[in-house]
Amino acid sequence: MGANTANTANTANTANTANAGNAGGGGGGLFIADRVDLPFVKDGEVDHGRVGWRQTSTTPPVPLPPICPPIGPLLFFQDRKVDPFFAGWQVLEEFSATQWRQHTPFRAADTLDPIGSGNIFHSAVNPTKHRVNVTLSANDNAATFVTSCKNDTGTYEPCDWEFDRLLRASVDERPDALGEIIAQDKEFLSYFFNLLSFNPASHPSTTKVMHVASLIGLFCCQYWKNRYKRVRPVQLFPGLMPPIATPGHAAFPSGHATQAQLVSKCLLQLLPIALIGGTTQSLQSIAEPGLTRLARRIGRNREIAGVHYPSDSIGGRHLANKIFGNVLELALTPISAPPPPGIPAYAINMPIYRRLVEEAKLEWGWA
Repeated sequence: MGANTANTANTANTANTANAGNAGGGGGGLFIADRVDLPFVKDGEVDHGRVGWRQTSTTPPVPLPPICPPIGPLLFFQDRKVDPFFAGWQVLEEFSATQWRQHTPFRAADTLDPIGSGNIFHSAVNPTKHRVNVTLSANDNAATFVTSCKNDTGTYEPCDWEFDRLLRASVDERPDALGEIIAQDKEFLSYFFNLLSFNPASHPSTTKVMHVASLIGLFCCQYWKNRYKRVRPVQLFPGLMPPIATPGHAAFPSGHATQAQLVSKCLLQLLPIALIGGTTQSLQSIAEPGLTRLARRIGRNREIAGVHYPSDSIGGRHLANKIFGNVLELALTPISAPPPPGIPAYAINMPIYRRLVEEAKLEWGWA
């Protein structure tokens, strides 16, 4: 079922919330054959192994119990048995009830005031050379994206910097990156599994948190893609000829960049901060550079493939940071009434996500 969801989305991103779970042996494409003449349920006394359905001989007769009598936890579906794919959808329901739209649009500055237009600088550290001016329409019209370069007089003028960068990447980097581009097209959560040396069987709750992050990232970026409606680079520059199918939705922000960045940030918060063996390092500090670079590399590969502009990746990382900082991180605030000062009430109404994070932290050795 998860694989079908990926196909209808035509993004390659939704598959992250389904395919990676297969490594844990969860619900999926298994087929269990049974015999016709001797079905398993009639093999020996197998049919005696059932709860609350068999009528016993009593005087006077006792009515048959309900099919699911509340006689213990056995008859309630345990949370730990929820497939990671569907755990993501459960958290998405509570996430959608927050004020996520007000706190996730692209912003010109790192503030809490949501705006729809602004500048994306190639380098947030030294924004002196290239920028992309974004103007979001007040109605359903597409946003405008104007790439500019600073000239010798110190003023910005329109240029082909983003296209030039994509052209160079397709020629100079694509042959070497092709393996990663194809591998990460449909699923990239396995790269995070490998980076931190765990799997769905060893860390089931951590796996669920990853699926949550991937699905929420996809959900939010699809909303903003439909608002900005940015044309794909290959539609303006067919010669890029991507080695993978161009996704059937708008370019900005990059879904891969959004999801990878959000997965990396959610994973990082699960890792212990206790120092290791008398050193000055913790598992969190050791893993942070790798998680950060892996997320950026996944987004960058989509640029090399020719399906995203560099500013799409920047916008995706920015969106993920806002999802994490303005919603998911605040959702872990200890519950109190009224909420703690500075913590909006909307942010703490995510009990499923809170429980998953608490369980995942135990898998990494938190006391």
